[in-house]
Amino acid sequence: MKKYFVVAMMLMFVMPVFALSSYQAQFSLYAETDLGNIKIGKANFALQAKGDMYIYTSDASTGLLWKALYDYKRTETSIGMKNNDLLFSSYYIVNENVKGSTKNNYEIYFYAEQNYATYNGEKYMGEIEPGGLVDSLSVYLALSEDMKLNPEQTIFNYQVANSEGIKRQDFTVDGRETITINDKEIETIIILCPELNLSLNLSKEYGYLPVSISKVNGKNHFRMILDEYTELHTKGLLLNND
Repeated sequence: MKKYFVVAMMLMFVMPVFALSSYQAQFSLYAETDLGNIKIGKANFALQAKGDMYIYTSDASTGLLWKALYDYKRTETSIGMKNNDLLFSSYYIVNENVKGSTKNNYEIYFYAEQNYATYNGEKYMGEIEPGGLVDSLSVYLALSEDMKLNPEQTIFNYQVANSEGIKRQDFTVDGRETITINDKEIETIIILCPELNLSLNLSKEYGYLPVSISKVNGKNHFRMILDEYTELHTKGLLLNND
């Protein structure tokens, strides 16, 4: 699992033309219940970029008061690059625990030039198609970058990798919605991906990054809403090597 640190170090020495922008964002984590949406925890997202190379991380967990009822924690790391306006993941790792037990724990290495990927050391079934390649985390970044370039486009299609394999998914614009973030009303674009049970609200004010993420996971329905967003000015890529 420590090989991904080498991948990150290699990315530090390349400086492409079109730069990504580093940021960190904090979200409140809600669960939909019979009593309505209840805040149960928090989530943090961080993008570290040098040129068009990036390390994208997320960390979501329930708060102390809710751990007795639903102890949940999920961390993700995605490493990749942007080339010719397309995102290419090179590494993705997920650790997800529910009630103290492992639910998902896997890592994916992508070898786009050879058209294959490995899942926990084993080769994925099928081949990677030419073009962009993202994972369940970096797809948010891909949508953001593509929306900046093509704000009138209505369907975005990506090869998305997760525990079930690599499959093309459509992300469709489903209108606009005004939502409240920190007591301020902002206009957002609704993006739906039914196959992934995913609904996003993208905001131009935040560089078309998701300000609301709604996900159905089995019998559970979670929603994350942005609390705080900060642009960062980083000199390189830093990665926890624990």
